[in-house]
Amino acid sequence: MIQAFLHILFGSLIASLVGSLASLFVALEIISRRSQIRYQPLFLFNEMMMAGILILVWFFLDNLLALFLLIGILSFTYQLYKLLVGIYSVDKRFRLLVLSLGVSHREYARFTIERNLGRLFGNLLKFYTLSLVTFLVAMTPYAFDVGFFSIIVGLVLSLFQVE
Repeated sequence: MIQAFLHILFGSLIASLVGSLASLFVALEIISRRSQIRYQPLFLFNEMMMAGILILVWFFLDNLLALFLLIGILSFTYQLYKLLVGIYSVDKRFRLLVLSLGVSHREYARFTIERNLGRLFGNLLKFYTLSLVTFLVAMTPYAFDVGFFSIIVGLVLSLFQVE
């Protein structure tokens, strides 16, 4: 029993780390290529939606490899959303000021990613804790109901774009 919980503990940590690192590199490429990505569809990946999806994933899947793959994908989308919101929330006047001082777009991208590393680490811990808590909730007899209720609340929050 303890060994299975350790597999879940460390497997979800590794999957969350892999998803976070992949989102960091994708965000760096998005910023350095000067492409304006529309991140509004990523509003669906808020904390309540993630909690509901993770509860249902833990509840229905028995294959640990598929489970950790889905946790990595969910971590990637959650972290990418949080990073892009943090990066694009910078005032455009500040961005123009920095770029007019002769800084290249690559250097500006690196600067903004470095500015958001603390936020990335905090969101990584938040997602990992959410993953473990949802595992414990998935062990209850009402996990199915709680998962769908969390998804509905997450959809309502994303419709109102509440952070």
